[in-house]
Amino acid sequence: MQNLLYPQKLNKKYRPEIDGIRAFAVIAVILNHFNKELFPNGYLGVDIFFVISGYVITSSISGKSHKNIKDFLSDFYSRRLKRITPALTIFLIIMAICISAFCSQPSVYLKTALTASFGLSNIYLYQNSTDYFASSTELNPFTQTWSLGIEEQFYFIYPLLSWLSGFSRNTINGNKYFFVILSLLGATSLSFFVYLYNYDQSAAYFLISSRFWEIAAGCLLFLGFKNSNRFKKLINKLPSLLIFSLMSILMILPNISSPIPNITMVFLTVILLISLNKNGVLYKLLTLKWVIFIGIISYPLYLWHWGILSLSKWTIGISNQTLIPIFTLILIISFLSYRFVELPLRSISIKRNLTITLGIGLIFFSAIISFILGRPYLGKLFLGTNEPDINNPESSLNCSSYLKTLRDLIIVGDSHALKLYNEMKECLPEKQLKLASIYRTAFPRVNYSNPYLINKIKNNENNYLLKEKFMKEYNSSEFNNNKKNIIIANRNPIYFYPSSSSDNLLLKSTFWNDNYTEVMNKEQVISSWISKLREFAIENSKDNIYILLPPPEVNTKNNPLSICKKEWFRKNIPSFCFKGISMQESEIARKDFHLTLKKEVQEIPNLEIFDTFESFCNKKLSTCKVQTSGKLLYIDSNHLSEEGYKLILGKLLKDLK
Repeated sequence: MQNLLYPQKLNKKYRPEIDGIRAFAVIAVILNHFNKELFPNGYLGVDIFFVISGYVITSSISGKSHKNIKDFLSDFYSRRLKRITPALTIFLIIMAICISAFCSQPSVYLKTALTASFGLSNIYLYQNSTDYFASSTELNPFTQTWSLGIEEQFYFIYPLLSWLSGFSRNTINGNKYFFVILSLLGATSLSFFVYLYNYDQSAAYFLISSRFWEIAAGCLLFLGFKNSNRFKKLINKLPSLLIFSLMSILMILPNISSPIPNITMVFLTVILLISLNKNGVLYKLLTLKWVIFIGIISYPLYLWHWGILSLSKWTIGISNQTLIPIFTLILIISFLSYRFVELPLRSISIKRNLTITLGIGLIFFSAIISFILGRPYLGKLFLGTNEPDINNPESSLNCSSYLKTLRDLIIVGDSHALKLYNEMKECLPEKQLKLASIYRTAFPRVNYSNPYLINKIKNNENNYLLKEKFMKEYNSSEFNNNKKNIIIANRNPIYFYPSSSSDNLLLKSTFWNDNYTEVMNKEQVISSWISKLREFAIENSKDNIYILLPPPEVNTKNNPLSICKKEWFRKNIPSFCFKGISMQESEIARKDFHLTLKKEVQEIPNLEIFDTFESFCNKKLSTCKVQTSGKLLYIDSNHLSEEGYKLILGKLLKDLK
């Protein structure tokens, strides 16, 4: 039984103290994720894992003899797939089902799971502008897979370098050449990490180019100290307990935004691995049976602790009452994963090619499950009460106080126009109300492209389509020859003042002139749009035109509103759901656009501004509310709920002529 639980002991190269260091690293990470104030820098445990991975993988191929590169690669990848894939596949599938059951909008999370199947979740998280330390990452049960992505991408580079250098072929100078190559690449990667930390922290944390140096440090440690030398003997004299104490102190120091803690932790880990000796106190502590066991199950612990913590935040919450049950569940499931998934499959002796085939099959299987749950079955497994869809809301708004004789009304714009139309049609006869709306397309037209939202061709098509839809409704037989009210409702931050407080994706947009031949800056975009608006108002001088300015947007990237709704499985709502939006930040974001528009509108008699901002924001409190009487005013980052429309609809209908 002992050999079954500790199979590494059968390996002559096995160093039990390394599992002890793994235990320290994973405990630090878990404590940090449970309570950041307790272990502010506990996330540095991941840096320790990277160093250990480099050391262990280099040790595992050292001295082995292979017939050719095909034999070497099949041996290398069969062992990697057998080690990583089974446990990861089970985790991804189970967690994808669970998050689909407890989150009404799990699309982003399921995309993370899908990319994690292929070792690419770090790239996906970076492309979606994920903040490494933001609260949103805590709600994504797959965020922790970014580090696996780093390691798996390293495994694509590493074996080729080791073979070409001669190290894995046991050539005379193979060790030296491999050391030089890894040193150069590691130094370059470290330079990237330090540089990017100040300019693009997400890139510094999530990309292999800026993390390669940490795994390389472990590789270089093995290569440089494989044989005894003076430097190694000198470091051996250092008290390993002192090095370990410095690592522990670093974990509990206040968090600072600097690359220094990461660099220091990697350096201390390297020194610790050299200085440990079997007669020392620390060695004996790190090789205690229970410590080794924690180290052995550190991989499933790392996977499952984050997933279970995330699900807990979506459901029962994390409190003093739930802390022990959650921690116990993490230990039990991690042990079961190791005992009945990882260990049996690692112990099975099958041909390398079959192992690789099965491993690739598992990768695609978990990816397919995530895809199915994220596309055709999106929302089908949700066990809570579905929120109203912005395209088909079921409104119970009391319209009796709003009904009156108005001009015929056309609402035109993007999804904000659609949402406004769906709310207003409860209060106005259908024959009196028309809609022209295209998703993510402004009226009058704005030419823009965004790598995550829309390309130039689609934007151009949508602009023409929206104009045609408007003209069709404007000239319809029911409306023809009548004076009209026209409400223009756009999600302005997409086009005029992208704000990092609402959606970082908006910052990626590029704006173009009418022919898509030249890039325009923010001022030019605003000026161009207002000019088109002025022309539109002059051409339709008999009509009343209203520009509906939207309320400030909610930072749902960090705090998704779907967690702010009470469910049978979620009795306690997180406190952030009832915190207001910074009025100062919101005003700064829209200031230039608002002032320019207000100045221009004064000269056009049939053009008016209806600003919803004041209905949501309190100048005395300097905040903008997201809820009232315990009811949310938004259904996502920028679309209002029925309760939100109650704040503005009466005033809007009253102002219409």
